[in-house]
Amino acid sequence: MKKYFLILLLASFIFCLSSKANAYLLGFKSRDNSIENIQQIEEQYGMHLPIVSFIFDPRSDDAAKLISKLPSTLWVDRIYHISVSPNSYTAQQVADGKFDTQYKQFFALVKSGDLKVIFRTMHEMNGGRYPRSSNPTAFKKARIHVRNLSRAVGLTTQNILFDMSLNDRDLPAKNGKPSQTATFIQCQPALKAKLHCPTFEDYYPGDQYVDLLGVTFYNRWKWNSNRRRWTPMDIIDAKGWNTLDRMKMLQKPMFIDEVGTTAVNYDGAYNYNTSLQVYATQTDAKNQRLLQLRDFLKSQPQILGANYFNVDLTNGLKNWTIGELDRSVIDFQSNKFYDGIINVYNAGEKIEKNTSPLLAIFNVKYMNLSGVKLLVPSQYLKPIKDLYAALTTWSLDQIKALQNLQSGGIQRLYRRFNQSDATAIANILRKVLQMQQDVKVKK
Repeated sequence: MKKYFLILLLASFIFCLSSKANAYLLGFKSRDNSIENIQQIEEQYGMHLPIVSFIFDPRSDDAAKLISKLPSTLWVDRIYHISVSPNSYTAQQVADGKFDTQYKQFFALVKSGDLKVIFRTMHEMNGGRYPRSSNPTAFKKARIHVRNLSRAVGLTTQNILFDMSLNDRDLPAKNGKPSQTATFIQCQPALKAKLHCPTFEDYYPGDQYVDLLGVTFYNRWKWNSNRRRWTPMDIIDAKGWNTLDRMKMLQKPMFIDEVGTTAVNYDGAYNYNTSLQVYATQTDAKNQRLLQLRDFLKSQPQILGANYFNVDLTNGLKNWTIGELDRSVIDFQSNKFYDGIINVYNAGEKIEKNTSPLLAIFNVKYMNLSGVKLLVPSQYLKPIKDLYAALTTWSLDQIKALQNLQSGGIQRLYRRFNQSDATAIANILRKVLQMQQDVKVKK
């Protein structure tokens, strides 16, 4: 145990030395997986979410339509956290290419839109609910296969980060047969050898295939059952599981893929009428939980960001669900707002500061040119700004020439860039000019 602690301490120390900032980026999962919901939240509350999350689970044909709209609606000045699940396929079927068409389509959209994406697929594999879970060998093959598909279409970490997303507890299905009604093995590390069960470490495909280590966890109070009220640390690093400590051992930057809390908490046994009354009249319990989340994120420099799961599947406790699923904090349908989320948002990093380690992993920086905002490769920032600044002194003919930039001209100005880099710079300048024109048309 002492040796384990010393290794963990050393790993945490090394990571802290390499981190550029302790602040996290806060993201939101859209309530109804729509662009419009995010736009309404940002407009009404004066927010600019540095990360926006969409989950396609299962993946449908609507996914391509929505993703293709992102560059022209929510723009390219933020990071997108996108989950694409391989529907009912097992990990072995994914490894065998059964879902390749959908993955390739997604990767092509990321590339054509020049999006910056945290990509989550086959999540919670260390649980026992989904077909892709409970089989470490097949899962590792599948992850390597999917990552290689992204490289085949030209994607790199400049556009996409592969997020290996865990369940906060290792709960493989008994006999390796996952389903929503499977019997789960409580695979605590101390019991692993005795129970012959896999933990998340067994699913790890190798450092080159994992850019971020993700995790999902929720706080469960009273909604339709009696539950203990736990803090974030109580949940993610519960005694006997020590999930957070074990994640740190892999020495990867971490991301909270889904996090949320219920609104209802009170003393005594669960009672539906009491729950309704508390939900309608009290906000303190959820706000307190949100402040605990803020303090937890601030205390963990390895965690670079989090997505708040802004979804209420109970529709204000009107729908009966399994578990505590009234998690939303800004909900226009039930007219609920919990101001604790503003504290979480304000304590997070602002993407325009360019100090987030997440931006460093993507190797991009935030740029604002006369109101046009986007994320560009770090090494391109200065030449783009210099060339754009020259527009203010150029004649109309010179501006037209800029719009038809040839990469050779940029190479003569900036000899450190090869033709590929010069072409990319020219394309970004064209994009800026086009975005400015789009803004004018909208006005």
